[in-house]
Amino acid sequence: MMRTDIDFLNEADKIIHQPKKKLKLISKIIIYSLIIFVIIFIFFGVEMITSGENLAKTLGNVGLWGQIQHLIGSNDKNLNGEKEDRINVLLLGIGGENHDGPYLTDTSILASFKPSTKQVSLVSIPRDLLVPIPGYGWQKINHADAYGEVKNPGRGGEKTAEIVSQVFGVPIHYYVRIDFAGFKQIVDDLGGITVDVENLLDDPNYPIKGKETATTTERYEHLYIKPGVKNMDGELALKFVRSREGRGIEGSDFARSKRQQKVLMAIKEKALSFGVLANPYKVGKLMDTLSQHLATNMQVWEIIKFFNLGRDITEQNITRRVLDDSPNGSLYAAMTEGGAFVLRPKAGDFSELKLIAQEVFSTGTTTAEIKPTVKPKMIEVQNGTKIVGLAGRTAQALENLGYHISQARNAPTQDYQTTVIYKLNNQESDSAVDKIAKLLGAEVASALPDWTTSTTTRFVNKESDILIILGQDHKDL
Repeated sequence: MMRTDIDFLNEADKIIHQPKKKLKLISKIIIYSLIIFVIIFIFFGVEMITSGENLAKTLGNVGLWGQIQHLIGSNDKNLNGEKEDRINVLLLGIGGENHDGPYLTDTSILASFKPSTKQVSLVSIPRDLLVPIPGYGWQKINHADAYGEVKNPGRGGEKTAEIVSQVFGVPIHYYVRIDFAGFKQIVDDLGGITVDVENLLDDPNYPIKGKETATTTERYEHLYIKPGVKNMDGELALKFVRSREGRGIEGSDFARSKRQQKVLMAIKEKALSFGVLANPYKVGKLMDTLSQHLATNMQVWEIIKFFNLGRDITEQNITRRVLDDSPNGSLYAAMTEGGAFVLRPKAGDFSELKLIAQEVFSTGTTTAEIKPTVKPKMIEVQNGTKIVGLAGRTAQALENLGYHISQARNAPTQDYQTTVIYKLNNQESDSAVDKIAKLLGAEVASALPDWTTSTTTRFVNKESDILIILGQDHKDL
């Protein structure tokens, strides 16, 4: 997409100091467009992302009149995806400066808007989802933005949008990014927000910024927010939407998403209030915050058009889906060869995730009605030889053939002469086991060795259904 630039701060300052009669209309357009921009990105995502490039650079540098010309007649232009009646916006959120891994996305949300019905779908994508990233192999999806920033500073959002589009099989028309500092400052610029807290939020392990390497007693604070109507500043609002380890029902991803929606609606109401719109000082503060913390590939006329299309959205028209590894979820937990925790699709590929993303607005179908497939057999590969990297190479080869690997590691001993396959769940027959045995030219053991069932040592991943121990007779696939 071609970009245009405008230095909002300098141009707006010029407007304020010129004769009111001549530029009254223009000043209203600029000020209201900025307010609308605040509402747009806040309404669709609290934890969106990064200060990789600021708003002024993102929107270009052709000057005030160039932007106004784009605004005039923007109703005759179509947003990307508008003709297809579905506009997809990727919302990303990271810690930003002074945080560990400043470009690793803490939150990714695929927001979809259906103009004809004013429906909105929010699909939360977990940061641990394992995906292929060109040039880097299989990595957690939260690394995509960081890799994009390394190659093209300020373009991490575009890289992440590309990966999400491939994984979920839908076009990503726009992205919006803001860091945590920007979110906090916006709430403070608005003079705080009012939130109705439904349930007690009791989180004894809320991480303290800057204490990541401290002792356990110093690393966390006890976040305790009682039910009732609360006035929140930026700091408290951020804690309210980020808390992950609340006790009871507030500890779930669903509860966290619900808290985020409450804060979004509270910000939306405050931003649209007369006290904000009629206050030049607050408008100026918001402009300054946006220019430092927000990045997007949307142009001003697109922001205005998008707002006009979605201004009547109600809470009832917003559906939410959190992709997770719960019993009814579409993902399962696994470990990489290096010991990293990741999430993989239960279907064995991204077909189910694509179905979820593509069918969110289908008549008579909701994401809650899309049933997850049966969990596939999980295969653990252990190296029973002294050949370095044998388990890893074999596991990768099996994964390339469509099998699901729970772990690749060394066996307790490295003296196996022949390759052996064990059924860990006592299944009488299993076609997967037979196929793998034929593929590897291995034998299927009739009984499990004692060490595989030991409760005092962990030589087998508890997620594994099939165990392969490679022997000296093994040949690379």
